[in-house]
Amino acid sequence: MTRSPESTNGPSLSPLRRVSTRLSRTVKQSVADETEAVWIEKRSLRVAFRIPDGDEYDRHSHLLDVRVRCGNRNGCYRTGESDRGEISNAIRAAIANSRANEPTSAPAMAEPEPSPEPPPELFDDELDTLTPKAARRWLSHQLHPDEAALFEWSSGQVALHNSHGLERRQRATSCFLQIRSGEGPGAGFATGAARSFAELRALEIEETARRRRTEERPDEYRGGTVPVLLAPEATIELVELLNHQAFSARAYREGYSFVRQHLGSQVFDARFDLVDDATSERGLPFPFDLEGRRKQRVDLVARGVPRTPTVDSQAAQEFQLEPTGHAVGGGDAYALNLFMEPGTASSQELLETADGGLWISRLERIECFDLGRMLLRTVARGVRRIQGGQLAQPLPDLVWNDSLLRVFSRLEAVGQEHSVKVSRDGVLGGTSAPSIVLPGVEGLVPSRR
Repeated sequence: MTRSPESTNGPSLSPLRRVSTRLSRTVKQSVADETEAVWIEKRSLRVAFRIPDGDEYDRHSHLLDVRVRCGNRNGCYRTGESDRGEISNAIRAAIANSRANEPTSAPAMAEPEPSPEPPPELFDDELDTLTPKAARRWLSHQLHPDEAALFEWSSGQVALHNSHGLERRQRATSCFLQIRSGEGPGAGFATGAARSFAELRALEIEETARRRRTEERPDEYRGGTVPVLLAPEATIELVELLNHQAFSARAYREGYSFVRQHLGSQVFDARFDLVDDATSERGLPFPFDLEGRRKQRVDLVARGVPRTPTVDSQAAQEFQLEPTGHAVGGGDAYALNLFMEPGTASSQELLETADGGLWISRLERIECFDLGRMLLRTVARGVRRIQGGQLAQPLPDLVWNDSLLRVFSRLEAVGQEHSVKVSRDGVLGGTSAPSIVLPGVEGLVPSRR
């Protein structure tokens, strides 16, 4: 897409410096031994262009998350209110909560850094002032009559203060574009995400969707054992499921994560490397977690070996691990800047490796129904046969039943190119993954829809 949308709306967020000042003053007045207050504000919009039943929205939300320590008791309180006096009320509520909790040990809250780095520039004014009307106008200029799109964009900000004098604040924007070229089983889909509209490379997304479409008539699929080539968009969904169901602090604490029994053991294929790196420009970087700890690269899986779950300071003390800088509030921690590292295979090499099998464009309605064994069920869409090293006839949607452990324990090839998807919260990060080839997949059957 060569034309950018016109930005006609005013700024969407509260003045961040003013919010930060209010947090600082109120935290200093707290009677608790330790106090931490985190303010998260976000505006998220979505336009469904030429998608009759597409969900569209314009949502503005606030979240205030307070933690306190009073002696050997911890308390917390979360609210979506944004009134001037709500910060003081939230701290009082957290102190009251601590009195009702059992005594427990807790690590000290984060200390200020000796020489804090200036916050990075992650905010795009063009996205922040974009209106749904302007976004639709932009899409109408760029898409063909038989093409449709979902375009989502968010503006957000985080301010954090604690009683040790730690102060953090950061503004960030993000956008996510999905394009469908054509209709029916032969339609081509492609997605991409970025911190700014200029970095989105929308033209490449459009060209990829058109390259993936076909006018051939759909073929039938009778099942069998076949190699499967997953597009990056499909791999991302599997990586995100693994992130939340196996590597999060909550999964580790509650005991259903296989990682707890297999740290340091060869579980996955040696070509499987999973890292969280909030400093990398390849994804959607963000400088700190919601405890104010500076983010850095963390190897979750190295050459197929799980190295650590993602933990905040409380979970790190509980499990006798080092904090990884992944606090997301609510007593949980998970990766928000996740990368499955690319491999060396070109697009043509991937097709040749999976010859005689299937190519899957994307996965929808994905679920993990046996957490211990990581069994998954999902719907494979945009399915094509691979014949002679080329994409061939389209197939109807297929239901796929498999195990995430099996999927990532046998990788026939890993692609060079990757795609990025915005994280669930819409602002704090994203997930990146390449195409992968899986040998001998058995669990694909035609959907009954």
